[in-house]
Amino acid sequence: MDHDSRTMADSNREDGKIGHLGRMDFKIEVVETDEATRTAIICLVPDPRRYEKSTIDGETHYIDKYLRTAISEELMLEMCANQAKELPFYALSARIESTPDYAASRKTALESELQGGGYVPPTEKPIAHRALDTCTAEKSLVFLSVDICGSTALRSANRAGFDRAYELFVRELGTVVGQFNGTLLKVTGDGFVAYIDYPAFTQQCDHAIDMGLSFLVVLNESINPSLVSAGLPALRIRVGADYGDAVVRQVEIASTGFVAPDVASDALNRAVKIEQSAGEDEFRIGRHLYELIHVQWLERTTEVPFDASSIGVPDYKVYKVN
Repeated sequence: MDHDSRTMADSNREDGKIGHLGRMDFKIEVVETDEATRTAIICLVPDPRRYEKSTIDGETHYIDKYLRTAISEELMLEMCANQAKELPFYALSARIESTPDYAASRKTALESELQGGGYVPPTEKPIAHRALDTCTAEKSLVFLSVDICGSTALRSANRAGFDRAYELFVRELGTVVGQFNGTLLKVTGDGFVAYIDYPAFTQQCDHAIDMGLSFLVVLNESINPSLVSAGLPALRIRVGADYGDAVVRQVEIASTGFVAPDVASDALNRAVKIEQSAGEDEFRIGRHLYELIHVQWLERTTEVPFDASSIGVPDYKVYKVN
C-alpha cells in the first residue's frame, strides 16, 4: 500500500461473522505539524486515481471508477467521523523492499548452490511458519493457489531433474510466502496453497497481490535461470487467489489416532478453481479479492473470461493481474 494512502476499517456483524466489507483509498495531505508535541494535522482526500467527483441530485458524490459505486460526501464524512473514534491503524510491511532486487540476490545464491555450494538463506528474514490455529472457528483469509503447469509430463521426462527443480521451487517460493507475512497451508506435489491471516483485511488483500506477482518475478528472474544453467528443467506456474470466510477445524479419527487441521472455505475452493483457469505465468484473482485491493493494484487488473459454473456462483468475475 502506498505510504500516502489509508483505508477504512473492517466492518463486522454483531454475531461475530464476517459481514460485507468495503474500503476507500485516500491520499494524505499534511496540514500542520508540531515538533514539540510530535503531533500532526492531516487531511484525507479521496484518491483521484480511484474516484471521480460528481454531483447527483444536488449532492456531491464520489464515483468509484472500478466498482462503479457512488458514495455521497456527506455519508463519507459521517462514516469517517464515526469510525475514527475507535479506528485501529495497522501496519504490515513485507520483509523485502524490492522484489527484483530480492530475485537477483536469490539467483546468485541458487547458482552457487547448484554449482556445489551450500544453501545460502536470504538476508531478509521471513516470518517463521505458524501452525494453523484451530482455536478460532471462523476467520477471514486470503488464499493463494500455485500450480506448476505440465508437471506430470515434466516429471515423466526427467524424474530426478524435476524432483530437484521442485525442491528448490517450493523452498524459494515458500520463502517468498514468509516474506509477505503469509503461511503455507499445504504442498500438493506440483504446487502449494498459501494464506494470509491478519486482523486488517486491506493489508491481507494488498499483500496477497504483492505476493502473487512476486512469485512470478522470483520464478522467472531467479529460479528458472538458475535451473537452466544447471541443466534442470525450467518451470511455468499459474496462480489464483481469492478472499473470504474460512472455518478452521481439527479432524480426528479416534480409531486410527489421525489428527490434522482442516480448512473449509469457499474462498479456498475459488482460489484453486481460478488458478486452474489461468494460463502459464498468469496470476488471476476473484471478485471478492478484487473489491478489497488498493487502487495501485486495481490499475493493473483486467477482467478475463471465467466459467463461473465451476464454483457454483453465477456470473462470478475473475481478473488477471498484470
